[in-house]
Amino acid sequence: GDFYHELAVKVAEVCLASRARNGGIMSVTEVQDVLEKRRTRLGTTTSQAKVSTADIQVAITKLAKLGGGFRTIEVGKSTMVVSVPTELDNDHMTVMSIANNFQDHGVKVVQVIELTGWTMDRAERSLKLLLQEGIAWLDTKEGIDYYWLPSIWQECTSQTFAKEFI
Repeated sequence: GDFYHELAVKVAEVCLASRARNGGIMSVTEVQDVLEKRRTRLGTTTSQAKVSTADIQVAITKLAKLGGGFRTIEVGKSTMVVSVPTELDNDHMTVMSIANNFQDHGVKVVQVIELTGWTMDRAERSLKLLLQEGIAWLDTKEGIDYYWLPSIWQECTSQTFAKEFI
């Protein structure tokens, strides 16, 4: 009903505001954290106002019907909200899962090749799209390209963003 439509608007606001930082991909729990911080700041702390991750997923389903790329995906054990129309294939999801398994949530081309058995071209192509869409950031140190995936950083990052967003 109206609850999910109103929540969908709030979820869209959070996702769009964070797009420059994360390329349009963020965890459902990060969205929940931001919404909780807003709710607390506005003084609406009744249990009725609290939003679950399941509520957020229903709201995203409603947003998906409108187009614009809103959907959820699974990356490792995390459910992520995608708010860009970019189509991510299995290769992109594999790269994101690999990065998710490293403590700093970044990856080098050689790591992708070693862990998947892919060719250099395939690994670079997957990383290039993530980079072009702003989903990955590139850091070159001592001639080695390192791809950071801010959308899958640990919850401490989402809590910092939640403080900045409200």
